[in-house]
Amino acid sequence: HSSRRRFAARLNSGVGFHIMLTEITSAIQSTKTALEIVKAARGLANYSELLTAVTEVQIKLTDAIASELASQEKQAELLERIRGLEKQLSEFESWDSQIQRYELHAFQTKAMAHALKSGMENGQPMHYLCLPCADKRQRSTLQPSGRYLVCPNPACKATIAVEKAPPSNGGRRGGSWMAA
Repeated sequence: HSSRRRFAARLNSGVGFHIMLTEITSAIQSTKTALEIVKAARGLANYSELLTAVTEVQIKLTDAIASELASQEKQAELLERIRGLEKQLSEFESWDSQIQRYELHAFQTKAMAHALKSGMENGQPMHYLCLPCADKRQRSTLQPSGRYLVCPNPACKATIAVEKAPPSNGGRRGGSWMAA
């Protein structure tokens, strides 16, 4: 009984009110903490969405950078191709100006070669260019070898008879067609 009386006396003296106030304050604090946790969880959801959005933007930026690099590589390849074509064009134009110095010449054997035109020597001696090589835009000066002109280009090796063969000597030995 004595403890009941003390409790009742405390309650009447305001101590009980103080205990209830502490419990109410504690409950309010717990509610605030719960609200903060909910807000934090909501913030985490937004943070997660933000991270997802940032990741998507980063992926798109990475793709854009990769595309730009590929575009630059392609542009570099195209520029290299243009340089090559310009060089080729220059070589064709150079060849065209070189070949203008020559005219088609038929030997007595009816074989043909490009002969250096009179007045276009530019300090060079008279010479002939191989027709098959000239058709491939290659300058191969035919080299004399007896009654033939021979192309020095290993890929061609054309041989052109420039003089007719000597008449046969009827089976006789000796003599030379060049001596006659």
